[in-house]
Amino acid sequence: MRRALLLLPILALLPAAGLGQPAPGLAETILTLGETAEVARAPDELVATLRAEARAGTAAAAQAQVNQAMAAAVARARSVERVQVATGGYWTGRTDEGRAWQATQTLTLRGPDAAALLELTGALQQAGLASTGLTYRLTREAERAAREEASRLALAAPQRRAQAVAEQLGLQLIGLREVRIDAEASAAPRAALAMRAGAASPVAVAEEIIVTARIEAVAVLRPR
Repeated sequence: MRRALLLLPILALLPAAGLGQPAPGLAETILTLGETAEVARAPDELVATLRAEARAGTAAAAQAQVNQAMAAAVARARSVERVQVATGGYWTGRTDEGRAWQATQTLTLRGPDAAALLELTGALQQAGLASTGLTYRLTREAERAAREEASRLALAAPQRRAQAVAEQLGLQLIGLREVRIDAEASAAPRAALAMRAGAASPVAVAEEIIVTARIEAVAVLRPR
C-alpha cells in the first residue's frame, strides 16, 4: 500500500542572490518550500524478546538453571526455519533481601514468518521463559526501499509547486538551489503479550509502518 500526504508548501519570498548572476535590472526572489510525503508498508519481520530467570540459594545454582534453560531454548529456536537467534545480557545478583541469588539472561528471536515465531514463542513460554516484548518491524532492506520511495514522492513536489507559484506571481522558475531530505520510519507497533485463553501462542496483530520523507527546498524565481 502506498499513500502520499497532502503537500503543504511553506513560502518565504525574499530577494536573494540567484543561481547565477541575473541580468541587470532583474531582481531575484527565493521561494522556500517544505514538502512531506509518506508510504505505508506492512511489516515483514517479527521480533520476540524472552527472558530466562532462576532463583536459588547460591549464585552457581541460579546460573546453572538459567544456563540449562537458555541452552534448551536456543536449540529449540534454531530448529525453526528462518528464525534468527541471539542471546542478550546476563545478570546475577542477590534478591529477597540477600537471602537468595537470582540469575537472568535474555533471548531475542526474529524472523519473517510471524505464525512460526509466535508458535515458537508460545512453546518457550510453556517451557518457563517469560516474554518481555513482541514487535513488528521492517527489515533493513524493506525500510531502505520505503525511504527511497517516500523521498522520490517528496522530491517530485518542490519543483512542481515552485513552478505553479512562479506562474501565479508572474515570474519564471530558474531552478532549485538547495534541497534537504529527511526520511524516517515510524516507531514499530508493539504487539500484545497476553496469551489467549486455552492457546499456546501469544496474540500479535500487525499494523502498517509509516515511512515519512520531509523535503526543504529553495527555488529561485526571476521576472519573465
